[in-house]
Amino acid sequence: MRIGIIGLPLSGKTTLFEALTGSSPENRHSGRQGPDIKVVKVMDDRVTHLAEMYHPKKVTYAEMEYLDFAGIVKDGQTREMDGAFLKSIGKIEAFIHVVRVFPDRVFPHPLGKVDPLRDIERFHTDLILSDLSIIEKRLERLRKDMKRGLPVKEETALLQRCQGVLEDETFLNQLELDAAARQRLRGYDFLTLRPMIVALNVHEDQLGSPEVETLTRQVEEKYPFLKDSLFVVAGGIEMEIAQLSGEDAVEFLEDLGIEESAMNRLIHLCYRKLGRISFFTVGEDEVKAWTIPKGLPAVKAAGVIHSDFERGFIKAEVIAYDDLMKVGGIPAARQKGLLRLEGKDYPVKDGDVITFRFNV
Repeated sequence: MRIGIIGLPLSGKTTLFEALTGSSPENRHSGRQGPDIKVVKVMDDRVTHLAEMYHPKKVTYAEMEYLDFAGIVKDGQTREMDGAFLKSIGKIEAFIHVVRVFPDRVFPHPLGKVDPLRDIERFHTDLILSDLSIIEKRLERLRKDMKRGLPVKEETALLQRCQGVLEDETFLNQLELDAAARQRLRGYDFLTLRPMIVALNVHEDQLGSPEVETLTRQVEEKYPFLKDSLFVVAGGIEMEIAQLSGEDAVEFLEDLGIEESAMNRLIHLCYRKLGRISFFTVGEDEVKAWTIPKGLPAVKAAGVIHSDFERGFIKAEVIAYDDLMKVGGIPAARQKGLLRLEGKDYPVKDGDVITFRFNV
């Protein structure tokens, strides 16, 4: 999964990037032309516990790739996103838009004052205008094709539907699309078709404050489609936590009265917004997490491991992670009848532990 972190300068997006990736400020690329990129392991406790059960030679966690894009701002009137910037973010699967809420007299906001609603609107407008521009150019071409008698009515209707949604200031990812329409739109590389997470970056003293609660309500009222995509985070604190060892981090969180770091919750949110789940393969050689789209059939999940697994698929031997941990191993699970044989069309569930039977 490729997640792009965007936002205005001094919004704290690089701090969030450092918290997510465990990188340090001294490794920043000043004056960079492209994004900072880092691939990090998704430290899933389930993988850790399975490794403790099997003691494999190798343990492989799922991975996420984060891209920290340089903040762009010109002035109070023009668009932040120029053509080069828009082109550079074209390959990511989801956005994390970091919005500054925290005050800071030493580093004033580049637009003069802290105004989260304004900042959200500016970026969202740019994304919408970018997609509208693509649609308008394509519709102009389709009108010419229609005069020539070419079969373009379906594509025209679909793009006009998209145009209406964007003109209503809503993202295309809110459209209900069948598989054929989604496949057709994929070729356009629309930015608003991708999931958007808005990270409201606050000072630690603002966590749980009426100010932030009011802001959250205001954003949800103005952008109802962001209701399950808002994320409040104190980036500075999270970066400190990321620099600590495991035990020290747990102790630090306990001192703050926090059960789970915001970074872990953000990773889970990314999985949900992208419709991704994890299944596991286990054995003495390796315990590994595999990331797949939610609902992927077993035969396609087998193909994620190796094309031979998909081509020669026979059955999938499946047990839920929780059931496996309760009984302590596959032999005990088999005795208790917890191990199931599933066919090609079985929709793999999050946390399934699977052994694929195949023959080529």
